[in-house]
Amino acid sequence: MKKILNTITATIAAIFLSGCWGLDYYPHDAIGENNFLDRASDVTKLMAGTYTQIKNPWAFGYDFLFDSVTDIANGDYFQNYAMGISSYSDGWFSGCWTQTYNVVQRANTTIRLLSNAEVGTGAGEITAAMRDQGIAEAKFLRALGYFRLTCLFGDIPYYDETCILADKFSNMYVEFSSAAEVREKIIVDLNDAEKALPSAWDTNNYGRATKWAAIALRGKVKLYGKDYSGALVDFDNVINNGIAYGSTKLALDPDYAHVFKTWDVGKRCPEMIFSIQYSNSYGSQTTALMGNKSSLRQIPTDRMNPSSKLIDLYEKKDGSAFNWEEYLPGWTNGNLAKRRDLTAVTINVKDGKAYVEDLLQSDTAAMAKAYRERDPRLMVTAITPYSTYLGTDAGSNPQLFNYYLVNTNVSKFGPSEGNGCLRNNNGGFTPSYFVRKFVIEGNLGGEYNNAPFEWPVIRLADVMLMAAECSNELGQDSKACGYVNQVRARVNMPAISKSGDDLRKYIRDERARELPFEGHRFFDIRRWGIGAEVVKGDATTIWGNKIYTMSYPSKHNVWPVPQVELDRTPEWKAYQKQGW
Repeated sequence: MKKILNTITATIAAIFLSGCWGLDYYPHDAIGENNFLDRASDVTKLMAGTYTQIKNPWAFGYDFLFDSVTDIANGDYFQNYAMGISSYSDGWFSGCWTQTYNVVQRANTTIRLLSNAEVGTGAGEITAAMRDQGIAEAKFLRALGYFRLTCLFGDIPYYDETCILADKFSNMYVEFSSAAEVREKIIVDLNDAEKALPSAWDTNNYGRATKWAAIALRGKVKLYGKDYSGALVDFDNVINNGIAYGSTKLALDPDYAHVFKTWDVGKRCPEMIFSIQYSNSYGSQTTALMGNKSSLRQIPTDRMNPSSKLIDLYEKKDGSAFNWEEYLPGWTNGNLAKRRDLTAVTINVKDGKAYVEDLLQSDTAAMAKAYRERDPRLMVTAITPYSTYLGTDAGSNPQLFNYYLVNTNVSKFGPSEGNGCLRNNNGGFTPSYFVRKFVIEGNLGGEYNNAPFEWPVIRLADVMLMAAECSNELGQDSKACGYVNQVRARVNMPAISKSGDDLRKYIRDERARELPFEGHRFFDIRRWGIGAEVVKGDATTIWGNKIYTMSYPSKHNVWPVPQVELDRTPEWKAYQKQGW
């Protein structure tokens, strides 16, 4: 095979699931391209198959794992990368390249098919409006795919709808286009999409791209290209005029936690601008990979854990910086043994449930207070010591777990995350924070690897903070603070009044507090050029014991052309990224 897009053929088919655009599709060889588009119902299937590509793990389905190679999380899924020792032959590079190009190629095929479709006005026929809207949706998805590719790989090969895979199968070589050139093409696609897409869709089509999604994505593309004025115009438009669904105006969800537990018709989130729709039968793997062994069926693997840096970044409720010494004197300069003694207990088990047997020297009340007296987003984001979480037993029956830190030197019963003990499942690193955000609570009727939540590709709080960033870069600090304060007010955090570099740093920290495990931090630290500054030192557990040493070599600012693609298209070796 000598091509990028080995999994897409020139055939399209798909079906609906659950009455929304949470979609699966038949095998690609079910219907041929030449005889596919005859009726309006065929357009529905075509669009379903186009949207479903973004769910693939290495397209957008694993976005949450990107944070594990930054300063706000650690884990073992990309540990070589986090340590700075990855190679261009590593699988995640080729996975992201291939599956994101699949999004692009499916969109290209859709644009070509719809452009050539015969239109009419009779019952069941493809109308001009249906054709134009479908092309606009495909252009939005193509823009989304190409934007992700430029963010990851920089300069890339560019293909439009004239690329017919059946004809190009044996030779996909084209010269690389610069990231700036691709961004210009992306903006053209989004301009076209804005003109033809509706402001909102009906309930059965919730999740399809709208004009507001196109405008918001265009603003983000401009921001990444440092066109702050142009980006701010788009962001302001979305914030002031955007529609979430039906006639509901875009607004911050009054319940921050609800944003990450939204699922099923009738439980929509008013701040979703563009989101991936999941269901119990075709869900995301957030619980499987970020949940712990107290989660559904006690199977999840906590492949990613919040870092101590992220947890300590959350302010106290009065807006002041958090300081461990206020709650546990001796913590800051204490070694592992000191911190263990301040916080660890012994446990035992009765009727299958763990309980504290001896507090030893610990002050568990003070430690619990240290988390609860903070920005409320902390407890929504992470499972912390001496807090509770509604998981299930092995039989999927809901069970409330208390979480402990255990002194294994003296406890009769060893720590097990399946009994509510904070212990990293991977490699015995203990103790570590667990992720609560996007993780199933109790039993929603699905499997542990099918979390049914909406995945926010673009949501309003993100847009507000990007608008704040643009305003700050343009010297409009009062306006920037206004947007930051709207985001903070949602969780009753006090308003800020800052300017210049202080405000710039604060906006960056606020994005880390508001958006963790949504995949933004990875791209943010790259575009800000601060990777080497913040991704350094040891990734540690709660007590400070080393997990691994982080590193951010300069080559991490742009990903390599994967080895498998160089083997298939040797001419691309001339375009390999520096350092790889």
